[in-house]
Amino acid sequence: MLEDYYSRLTVNDFEEMKTTLKDIHNIITYKTSLHFVDWLSERFPFVRENYQLYLQQLLATKPSDNGYDLVVSGGVNIIAEIKCNKPINGGYKFGSAQKNGIIKDIRGLLEGKSKVKGINAKTYYKFLVIYDFGEHTLMAIQHLLKNLDIDLKGRVEIYGDNTNINFRNVFIVFIN
Repeated sequence: MLEDYYSRLTVNDFEEMKTTLKDIHNIITYKTSLHFVDWLSERFPFVRENYQLYLQQLLATKPSDNGYDLVVSGGVNIIAEIKCNKPINGGYKFGSAQKNGIIKDIRGLLEGKSKVKGINAKTYYKFLVIYDFGEHTLMAIQHLLKNLDIDLKGRVEIYGDNTNINFRNVFIVFIN
C-alpha cells in the first residue's frame, strides 16, 4: 500500500524545502557565473588580467541585487545577466514567468537599468548567460527568439565561435 507522505508535511516543512531549493538554485547560478568569468577571460585579455577582481565582484553580489550580475569596466566594457532557467515540464519552451524574466533582463541589457548608475548600456558588450541544461535549453531559447516582440527582433542572438560582437546586440552564451 502506498503512503501519502505529503499529507504529513506541514506548511513549515514545505517552506523549509522551498528555502533549500532556492539555495540550490543560487549555487547553480553562482557556479554558472564563475564559469562565465572563465569564458570571458579566454576571449578578453583585460578580463584575464583582472580575473581576481571579477571573482571578488561575483562573491560580493547577492542573488537578489538589482544591478547586473557581472560588470566589467575599463579596457573592455561588459554587462551580463546570468539565468539558470530550465524549460518547464522537460519540454522545449520556457514557462510564462521564466520567459518574462528573460525578456526583462534582455531589455535591461539593451536599455540600461534605472537603478544602476554610471553605466551607459550603449557602450557595453551585453551577454545573457544561460545555464545549459542540454538540447531543451537551446530549443527553448530558439523558441523565445522566434517569438520576441518586434522591437527586440534582430537585437538578440546566440553567440557562436565566429560571432562578431558589437555594442548594439545582446549575445546569448550557454554555460554548463
